[in-house]
Amino acid sequence: MILQRTALAALVMAASAAVAPVAQGQESSFTYTGSLAYSSGDYTLSETTTSLILWNGLGYRKGRWSLSATLPLIHQDSPYVSYVAGTPVPSGRRLGSTTDGTTDGSEDQATGTGASGRGRGGTVVVPDPATLDFEQTGLGDPTVRVDVTALDRSASGLKLGVYGSLKPPVADTDNGFSTGEWDYGAGFTVAKKVSSTLVLVDLGYWVLGDLPDLELDDPWTATLGLGWNLSDGRSSILASVTGWTETVDGADGLLQASLTWSRRTPAGRALSVSVGAGLSDSAPDYTVSTGWRIGL
Repeated sequence: MILQRTALAALVMAASAAVAPVAQGQESSFTYTGSLAYSSGDYTLSETTTSLILWNGLGYRKGRWSLSATLPLIHQDSPYVSYVAGTPVPSGRRLGSTTDGTTDGSEDQATGTGASGRGRGGTVVVPDPATLDFEQTGLGDPTVRVDVTALDRSASGLKLGVYGSLKPPVADTDNGFSTGEWDYGAGFTVAKKVSSTLVLVDLGYWVLGDLPDLELDDPWTATLGLGWNLSDGRSSILASVTGWTETVDGADGLLQASLTWSRRTPAGRALSVSVGAGLSDSAPDYTVSTGWRIGL
């Protein structure tokens, strides 16, 4: 879910790429994209989780088709948040023992809510003090995505893109960076130029694999964005709101607002800076990120 590049800005960036202008007979091109994002929040739990994620990706475009693959490097200071479809969810994973003093024979347990919550079996899990000093760094699951520009009406400023995404389970499940299951999704993006404003709408659906002790609901995702070009002709601003339906029973769906500034260069490079604020308990309280794109 915290959607392809940063936990929440990914949908906006991917949706923008999906409706980029495409010329008939356009030559193929390769690009390198990356972003660095810092976020912090309690994700409905009583403990705060902060994370720093470095995304690296390669893309290939030919005509109306494009293929991209991204891989995150994650640093996180708690085991209470897990990643599905590239997005953090409040899994409540922790190390510790149950209230009767026994353990399940492994280091990983999962709860639905709270710093002391209830897993699917109803057992109350008490956090081990060792989790207070939890620090983990490692690779997350990669995401592969295919985009197709299905409609491009330059005269009316209307574009339609469709996409499909696949997240294979290759990362370590012990640190919460992966569920160990496949995730896949699909959606579409509509962009329409209205006077000097670009109106962007993205709607998608994800099928998520479950955590070992926590069932996840398959979410609908939606993004609404408004963009404007600045007077220099190379810079733009995009204001957006991204939301997900509930993925964990008892936890609100993810909802976040973001503001992104980006600048393009004649050489086909781009730089962006984004700030985001959580509008629901399941979202990070705030996110700050920078991103870049380089033609190869």
